[in-house]
Amino acid sequence: MATLGNTGRSSPGQFDGKKKLLLIPTIPITPDFESSNGDLCDKYWDEVVQQIGGLESALATVKFVFHEMIHVGGEEGVKLVEAVSTRASSSIKRYIDSGASMEPVEDEEVLREISDWQRCMSIGLLSKKVYELAMDSYQNLTKQRFETISQKISDTMNTDDVALLFIAEGHGVQFDSDVQVFYVSPPSANELRNAIRTHVEKQMAEFEKQSEDEA
Repeated sequence: MATLGNTGRSSPGQFDGKKKLLLIPTIPITPDFESSNGDLCDKYWDEVVQQIGGLESALATVKFVFHEMIHVGGEEGVKLVEAVSTRASSSIKRYIDSGASMEPVEDEEVLREISDWQRCMSIGLLSKKVYELAMDSYQNLTKQRFETISQKISDTMNTDDVALLFIAEGHGVQFDSDVQVFYVSPPSANELRNAIRTHVEKQMAEFEKQSEDEA
């Protein structure tokens, strides 16, 4: 996997004949965190755009945009992203306005099945056999989902195309050998993660204190 720094020290020509995929990690942000840390969120996404711009200058203009959990393309796909993250959708619209197309990267039915198995496991199953069935089904579908993402990206892109993929850190997607992945890592990413961690810890402490007071 190449990084922005690697590209700066290397000749872009070494990536000729490859499909160039710029991977942007999606960091889950809750509305309450966003409302009190808007400047940090803006900083993160500004840096994302800056790094993508640097890669575009070295490689080529972004032609396709993919976002995990999105099973439709075009304007409808952008609207689905907006429902999850207005900042991500604003960044995506920037590339759509410049000629890129929003493309589907998921199978809707697989997403629904994964969601259903998650619900089953979350209720606290009493039977070990049923739990194992649910877990096996969930894991198999998750593997299938990652394979679908990889396949849709490969089928959509042509040689030397540049595309963006917004996907969670720690994903299990294995890309084809003709796909060169560039990891977009904004300097403020760790600052954002640490702020989220602190926010969650504070909420948990407040919840525990409230529970103790009510006991």
